[in-house]
Amino acid sequence: MIPEQDEAMVSVVIPAYNATGTLERLFACLLNQTWQNLQIILVNDGSKDGTEEMARKIAEEDSRLTVVSQGNLGISYARNAGVALCKGKYIRFIDADDTLPLDSIERMVRRAEKDGSELVIGGYDQYFGERKSFHNLAGRDDTVPCDDMMRHLCDHANSYFYGVLWNKLFLREIIEENGCRFQEDLTWGEDFAFVMDYLAGVKQVSFMKDSLYDYRRTAGSTSIQQVIDCVKHPAENTRIKGELYRHLKDMYRKRGLYEKYKNRLWMYLFRVGLG
Repeated sequence: MIPEQDEAMVSVVIPAYNATGTLERLFACLLNQTWQNLQIILVNDGSKDGTEEMARKIAEEDSRLTVVSQGNLGISYARNAGVALCKGKYIRFIDADDTLPLDSIERMVRRAEKDGSELVIGGYDQYFGERKSFHNLAGRDDTVPCDDMMRHLCDHANSYFYGVLWNKLFLREIIEENGCRFQEDLTWGEDFAFVMDYLAGVKQVSFMKDSLYDYRRTAGSTSIQQVIDCVKHPAENTRIKGELYRHLKDMYRKRGLYEKYKNRLWMYLFRVGLG
C-alpha cells in the first residue's frame, strides 16, 4: 500500500537481540498498520540466532524497513543508533518481542495532530503466559498542559505507565531540541531517564484510555533479567537509582516545579523498581 502524501511520517525504532522467535509476529502487525507512512528501523544488537538475516529478508519485501547491525553493545546503544536515523515527524519505540493493535499508530498520530500535543500516552495490555491484564494508570482520555500532570507523575514516577517508551508517541523535534538520547551506562531505567529528559520540553500531553500496545513478559524477557541482575548487583542498582532520580529532579527544575514538589520527589528512591 502506498502511503497518503499528507500523512505525517512515523519513525519506528526496534532494538533486537536474538529475536527470531518473535519478529514475524511483530512485523505481521507492524507492516499492516492502518497508518502506512512508516520508517521502520530495526537495530540488530549482535544477535547470534539469525535475527539480522530474518529482518533483511523482510526488508527485501518492504522498503519501509531498514536493518542496521552493531556488536552486542546493549539496548541504549541500539536505540540511539535508531534515533540517529529517524526522519519522521513522530517516533515510536517498540520492543521486538511485543505487538500492537493494527490501528495503534494511526490513533496516536491523529490524536497528536488534532490536539497539537508533543506527547501522547496510551494504555496497554500486559501478557504473562496466557494471562492478560489491562493497564492505564491515568484512566483518562483528555488533553492537559504538561504541568497539570506533574503531581500525578510525582506520586507514580516508578510506574510503567510513565516510565516506559512503548505506550507513547514522541515528537522528533522535541527529542532533537532537548538532546534526548539514551544513557548508555545504565543497564536498566534508560527508558525512564529518556522520558524525563523529553518531558522537560513538553507543553501539552494527550492521554488515551484504550490499549494501544501489547507488552509481552516471558521468563526470559529483558525486564525479568533486569530484576535478577538488580538482586545480584545491589551497589550498581543503587547507583542507577541515583542517576534516575537526577533525571527526575532535573526535569522538575527545568519546568520550574522542583520547589513545589521536592518534598514528594525523594520518595521515588524508595519506590523505584522494575515494574
